[in-house]
Amino acid sequence: MDNFRPLLYISLLFVLFVIWQDWQHAHQPKPPVATATQGGGGMTADKGTGVPSVTRGAPPAAASVQGAGQGERIHIRTDVLDLTLSTRGGDILEARLPTYPVSVNKPNDPFTLMFDRDGTFVAQSGLVSADAKRAPDHYALYRTTQTSYDMKQGENTLRVPLTWTGPEGVKVTKTYIFHRGSFLVDVDYRIENAGTKPWKGMLYSQLVHGPLESHSSFLQAHSYQGAAYYDGSYQKVPFDDMAKSPLSKTVKGGWMAMVQHYFLVAWIPAKDQDYDYYSKAVTGGNQPLYLIGYRTGAVDVAPGGDTRVGSRMWIGPELQEKLEKVAPGLDLTTGYGIFTVIAKPLFWLLSRIHGFVGNWGFAIILLTLMIKLAFYKLSATSYRSMARMRSLQPKMQALKERYGDDRQKLSQATMELYRTEKINPLGGCLPIVVQIPVFIALYWVLLESVELRQAPFIFWIHDLSTKDPYFVLPVIMGITMFLQQRLNPAPMDPLQKRIMTIMPLGFAVFMAFFPAGLVLYWVVNNTLSIAQQWLITKRMEKDSGK
Repeated sequence: MDNFRPLLYISLLFVLFVIWQDWQHAHQPKPPVATATQGGGGMTADKGTGVPSVTRGAPPAAASVQGAGQGERIHIRTDVLDLTLSTRGGDILEARLPTYPVSVNKPNDPFTLMFDRDGTFVAQSGLVSADAKRAPDHYALYRTTQTSYDMKQGENTLRVPLTWTGPEGVKVTKTYIFHRGSFLVDVDYRIENAGTKPWKGMLYSQLVHGPLESHSSFLQAHSYQGAAYYDGSYQKVPFDDMAKSPLSKTVKGGWMAMVQHYFLVAWIPAKDQDYDYYSKAVTGGNQPLYLIGYRTGAVDVAPGGDTRVGSRMWIGPELQEKLEKVAPGLDLTTGYGIFTVIAKPLFWLLSRIHGFVGNWGFAIILLTLMIKLAFYKLSATSYRSMARMRSLQPKMQALKERYGDDRQKLSQATMELYRTEKINPLGGCLPIVVQIPVFIALYWVLLESVELRQAPFIFWIHDLSTKDPYFVLPVIMGITMFLQQRLNPAPMDPLQKRIMTIMPLGFAVFMAFFPAGLVLYWVVNNTLSIAQQWLITKRMEKDSGK
């Protein structure tokens, strides 16, 4: 048995799996779109973006529209956020991130996370009541004293109040509260009831997204984009699932979000309360719209009284260490998938190394060295087995010449030779197989961690999260793979030998489109493997008297 065959098949299967995923994404059918007059979980539907019914579980009812027109736009700037609100509903229509440029080559162009143009992505919230006129939903028109707010130097908090006055003495003040250096925004509702009748209603918050655009790169095709929520575990809600089976679930605390590569927007309600979570696919204008949201339990305000309700929003990058402090499970939006249990410790270690060396590229190199040391004994076992297999090449060739095309006798003679020499033909492969999950987990760390987005290394590599612009690292990787193969026993099968010969070139071409950080890891790992394997081989040859 050729000990390279399992490793070869595993490598090819991994490549085919990635290509299959990309093909599936490109050819998946378009999801059906529900009409705007029906919803799940007792929701109201109006103008393409539903408003929850005031009565849980009640049939959908028409929502009234407060006022007309699109409302005025309010521009808000903090040190990390640049937002546009509308006085209609107090909705967030646009969100730009000044500290996260679009690309390294455009440092003054902030990344746009939310927008109300084609491909809508907006955040909405409002109040609903049995008497629709006494509660401002996301169609209500608010008033504001100014249309531009800037966080001044020395200020740590910026408050943006919006007021709505309804009939029978009801007044609602919706206030956005921003904090310096933070992507976390507080949204506070103060409900004042100066009338003679009790006020009863509920708060809802939701995110609305248009159809997903095609991914700008091969790698982003494998990063999850869509809705998600947390009910004690991280749950994804793809847009096509919204159309087929809308979400309707009661959750204690939790959060819900729209997730994309590196960034997210999330509504985070108060803890230790029950909320109705819902999702929906509707038609808005000329395109489908997908929304996910939650609504609170009943809120009561006695005549002459007032009360406050609200929630928080995260609008920004998937900064794992900060997100896990905001809400349980929010850091899981960084899409490590099934390898999270391995990927998170790897990222933790990588970030600690970065904190010491100050460069993500050097942090990757040191992490690779640590991983190599952790697997040193396993690798040594593999390389010793390969060295012994290589020493048997003359005998293997003699057996092949003796038995010619009689593969059965050749296989029997080969296995007998292995038994005689006390060699496990899989001994060189199994230790490598054990390391594959670690490699794949590191692949997701380098692909999904926003901390590495636009992170420079040295010389021509200005962004470790994108491909090497001059393909130098992939070429070096191909060379190291070739050199590593020269230290291994050559396959006896001519076809496998030809495949193994072209594999370095094939992988170099394939990896040319992977993040430079991942290719850097592979180059360093291969270099360390070559050094270790060469030393072990030379030592064994010396011990055998060669």
